[in-house]
Parts: sequence; C-alpha cells; structure tokens
Amino acid sequence: MSIAIQGNKITKIFDYIGEDNISFLKNEVFWLNYLKSKWVPEILDVGNNYITTKYYGPDLIEQKYMPNKQQVLDMFSYFREKNVYKLNNALSNMTMNGNQLIAFDWKWARFRTDKYKDFEVFSYEKWISKIDSELVEELKCMI
Repeated sequence: MSIAIQGNKITKIFDYIGEDNISFLKNEVFWLNYLKSKWVPEILDVGNNYITTKYYGPDLIEQKYMPNKQQVLDMFSYFREKNVYKLNNALSNMTMNGNQLIAFDWKWARFRTDKYKDFEVFSYEKWISKIDSELVEELKCMI
C-alpha cells in the first residue's frame, strides 16, 4: 500500500502485490461507513484504487502515546455493539485525535463469527496488551 499525507488528509492507495486490492478497498470503505463515529477516520474521497480520509497524526507507536484503558474498552464495546472484529489491532493502526482514540486500517475486518474469534484474541494479546496488560482479559470477556 502506498500512503500520501497532505495536511489533514491521508490517501491510501491499494497496490499490494499478489493481493485482491479491490476487496481490500471495498472492505475498508464498507467498515468506515458502517462504523462512522468518533472511533474511526472520516472518509473524504474514494477512487478506483484509493481512499482518502482525515489524517489525525502519526500512529500510537510514533506518538509514543498510549490511550487510557477505559477509552480502549469503550472503543471495543462500540465494535461489539456493531458486531465487528477488526482483527488487526496493531498500535500502528491507531492514532489520537486530541484525546480521542481512532482506529484505522479496516481492510481485514469481519463481522463477528466463531471463525474469526481466535484471530481477534490474538490481536489483543499481541498488540492491545502493550497499552495495558489487563486489557487482554477484559476484552476477552467482552467477546
């Protein structure tokens, strides 16, 4: 994927080698529209192979900032209400809009089914645990 940041806009071009880029793009657009809220970036434009959204700043790793635990729980509670597993909850796929946590990169997301449950739990253990180790068990209880 190629990325271009211009001011408060970020454009992601879906040009992965050997992948179904159209499916990735469609999935990204679907989930951002379906989840439209304070938790996901606002869509500004969509083209044949790209999406432009608002840019809120660098990811959590680059910011060296961790959101508070309650905000993470609130975000995942919203995702549960919307019946979605993001599946890629890497800190490099989250940012802050001021004090507001934002999750981006939705190309792998799926509606919640048992088929994807272990992948979601893995993402809690691998990535969300870096925010607060207690979050893993709390999020598992929310599944």
